[in-house]
Order: sequence, then structure tokens, then C-alpha cells
Amino acid sequence: MTSASPASSRLVILVRRKNRPTCVVLPGAGGGLQPYLRLAGYLGGRYNVYGVRTLGMVAGEEPETTVPQMADSVLATLDEAGLTPDLVVGWSMGGTIGWELSTRLAERGHRPDLVLIDTSPLLRESTPDADGDIEDNIVRQLGPHADEATRARVLKTFRRQVEALTEYETTTPYEGRVLLTMCTGDRMGPREAATERWRELAPDLRTATMSATHFGVFDAEHVTELTEPIGKFLDLTDEETAR
Repeated sequence: MTSASPASSRLVILVRRKNRPTCVVLPGAGGGLQPYLRLAGYLGGRYNVYGVRTLGMVAGEEPETTVPQMADSVLATLDEAGLTPDLVVGWSMGGTIGWELSTRLAERGHRPDLVLIDTSPLLRESTPDADGDIEDNIVRQLGPHADEATRARVLKTFRRQVEALTEYETTTPYEGRVLLTMCTGDRMGPREAATERWRELAPDLRTATMSATHFGVFDAEHVTELTEPIGKFLDLTDEETAR
């Protein structure tokens, strides 16, 4: 059974000022919210930006085991904090959870704008080589000073998430506005098939590409490629994106 965690411990404030719409960003499998800092700064001219930390990253927590469970707990965290997102942003598995979150909000009559970054709706094929490469990237992102207990928790969470993705396929349509940005810098996953499936599920879908690899999306050299399509999608003004 997954241990409960209060909203205050899972909700991370990235940018907050008074009386502004809410943006929620969701991390990829096994990842933290650190990669989102540049993007949060970009969006912070219009939105209050929050992240929802993955369960399992803190001592005493157990990772969740299914995508619907993950989406339900994100929604519960937002509800507990009294937040209804106007914009949901998800990279990789965070996009998969973001889609599920958005469809749940749509059932309540609210359709946030949704930004998917290099995300697939298809069943994930898990292989030792591919999973090992991702684990290596995750461990590197933790930095050289992460202790063994932290590394063990992160890898355990990642492995549970990978298992969840091998058993989950996005099937629920979403009628809100969606931007899908796919990477072209590597051959990670069947992106063409994924894009076509997103088109079937999202009648109001816009698409973009960027030359980054899957794990290079948030690197400084790709900031403009990442943010320009998002700015056009959201009709952000120069004043709102000034940093």
C-alpha cells in the first residue's frame, strides 16, 4: 500500500505571486523537478508555477504502481492545496500523467491547456539496455553527493514507474488544447506512431519538434527551441516572458 503524503510535502512552489493562473509541471520517471527551473522562469511571467513531487522519493514513502493511481494522487494533492491548474506541463512520463490529470479535470468541466514534451501514449517496451541507460542518466542527475539511500529510493521509484508504463496505454480522448513537442536528437521510442496516436486522441492538437535528445530537452542550448512553441501556443507576450 502506498503511504500517504500531505500536499505540503509533495507540492513544490517554483514561481508564485498573487492573483495569477496556475501552472502545474510533472516530472519524468525517476526524475525530480530541477530540470523545470528554466521553463518555470519562462512561464512565471503569467503563471504561478508548481511542481508535484513523485511519491517514493522521500524516506518512508512507497512508489505508486499504476499510471491512474499516479494521476489520482496528483489530483488529490492539488485538491488538498486548493489549486486548479489552467496549464499542465509534463515531460516523458510526466506527460502521460498530465494527460490523465487533464481528463480527470475535464470530467469536472475544466479543461486546462496541456503541454506534452517528448511523451508517448503507447505501451512502453522495456528492455534491459534501454532501462539501464535511463537509470544511468537518472543517477547522473542526482549529482556526485547523493547518498546510497537516495539513489536506492530513486531507482526503486523509477523501476516501479517503468513497470507501470509497460502495462498502460493512453486511451481516453481529451478535448482541451494540447501542444505536443517531440525530440529529433535520438531514436528513443516510436515517435512517429506516438504522434499519430496523440492526433487521434486530441482533436485540438498542435505539434512542434526540437533537435534535443530526450534527456537534453531542458539543457541551456535548447531553451529557445523548447519555449518558443510554448509561448506561441499560450499567446505569451514579450513582457510576460521577459527574464
